[in-house]
Amino acid sequence: MKTRNLPILDLLAIAGIFILIYSGYSTQANLLIGAYLLFTVYRNFPTLQATKGSRAYNAGNTDMAMTYFKKAVKHPFAKPYIKSSFGYILLREGNLTEAEKYLVEAENSKMRDPRFRYNNILNMAILEWKKGNLPKAIDIVEGIKEEYKNSIMYEILGYLYIAAGDYDKALSFNKEAYDYNKDDYVITDNLAQSYFFLGDLEKAEALYEKSIDYIKFPEAHYYYGQILQKKGDYLGAHDALKRALRLKMSFLSIITREDIEEKLLALQQEMEEKNLTVESLEEEKKRQEEEAKLLEEEASEEEEENETSEYKVD
Repeated sequence: MKTRNLPILDLLAIAGIFILIYSGYSTQANLLIGAYLLFTVYRNFPTLQATKGSRAYNAGNTDMAMTYFKKAVKHPFAKPYIKSSFGYILLREGNLTEAEKYLVEAENSKMRDPRFRYNNILNMAILEWKKGNLPKAIDIVEGIKEEYKNSIMYEILGYLYIAAGDYDKALSFNKEAYDYNKDDYVITDNLAQSYFFLGDLEKAEALYEKSIDYIKFPEAHYYYGQILQKKGDYLGAHDALKRALRLKMSFLSIITREDIEEKLLALQQEMEEKNLTVESLEEEKKRQEEEAKLLEEEASEEEEENETSEYKVD
């Protein structure tokens, strides 16, 4: 197992502390220890701020996240991966100019850890896509896909193929991605979308049925709602599209809030033409559930009676 070498400054400080201690200069050693600890806190300040920023962003507090990340990236000891992470968040929020600034800075820095370097390459690919250069974005990710196979790479490239309208290629690649990680909801959605656009609604629906309750981004509910509408499940479609509207939209998406609102309006118009309302459909659903429950109870009672008569002694 490799261990990362300590920076020369740390080595000098530690060596100085031991020399002072063994030389009997305890006061000076304590002062050096205090100074070293203060410096360590100062040096790690951007990492702490970035960690707080990531937590705030994941919790949905974008403004607080931006505040933390701005403090982190302006610090003299801000590491390249922190700038790359901030660039990605700026991408998600649609701030391409600022995002490019930090992603380029990270790209021009020496990142020893290949994971950070490849992640920044993926972020640069997303940047190119949102700048309107989708073919270049795809080329960038295809250039590293064999040497950097992980869920994030599969998520991004699978979605870029869909954005490009290359649904056959998207299906093939997203099947591979799904085999790689069936528990990744973005990969699952990418595969379901691939089936959806190729007209295989049954397979798309089957994927969504397994995962839709756990997915917290709008695209999946948007497409799932359309599938249910085509099946005639208007209440399910209405609930799915309504949920899609409640979830936060991302700039890194091929659909917009207006797209969802348009599909919901079309659904409502179709329901009106069929004299259907959400209230009437909910009542019908409740009635069917009660009937199913009653039938289940009757079947259970009948089974118990049969078991009793089977062992009855005359």
